[in-house]
Amino acid sequence: MKRTSKSRAWSLRARQRCAGQDGASGFTLMELLIVLLVASGLALVCFNALLADGQLVGRMAERWRQRQERERALDLIRHDLVQGDDVLTDPRLAEHRCSMSKRQPVLVVATKAGPITYAIGPPPSSIWAGRVLMRCGPAFTKAGVWSRKSFLSRVLVDGLQPPETPWRQCPMAGGVEVGNSFALPLSVCMEPATGLATVRISQGQEDSTASAVVGLHRLTVADSVQGKTGD
Repeated sequence: MKRTSKSRAWSLRARQRCAGQDGASGFTLMELLIVLLVASGLALVCFNALLADGQLVGRMAERWRQRQERERALDLIRHDLVQGDDVLTDPRLAEHRCSMSKRQPVLVVATKAGPITYAIGPPPSSIWAGRVLMRCGPAFTKAGVWSRKSFLSRVLVDGLQPPETPWRQCPMAGGVEVGNSFALPLSVCMEPATGLATVRISQGQEDSTASAVVGLHRLTVADSVQGKTGD
């Protein structure tokens, strides 16, 4: 009986010792909850960082797209100015080939193929965002020249916004404001003595500027003819 009692006591102490060792080497429920909470917080921080990085990339891509659109529009405006004959300082007095309903004409270039009007206004459809810059003028042929038979109206840039810092005066000396446009998303200034015109397209914080001499093609042709005569 004594041996049996001693054996039972020894077994009980051994089980208690093993149970104590197991409890010391494991995790309590509270510890597991704390670890899970910390891991969830770290995962949330990483997710927010990735989300912010994706949004930044998206904004940069959108700015790049807008800049490309502004540059293409300015290239077209430069072409029309160089190939045109004159710029009307008051575009409201011009005869437009397209409807100007709810649109504000800003730049009108007189050409032999007909007037070319650049106007700003609401988008013609929901695919465009915000105010848009539209060109109403002769279409281009396959040879890249104006067509005297067909006129079309097309959107060049959307998302127009007034400039944050409007021009107070023309960038060049002797220039005059065209169409009261300095506070508009399309700002135009022209120097009558030289025919130099400066155009700015603004989308709020972002804008692009270009300059061209109105009717430069006539000077080029005159120089070419004079050169041939001299030869």
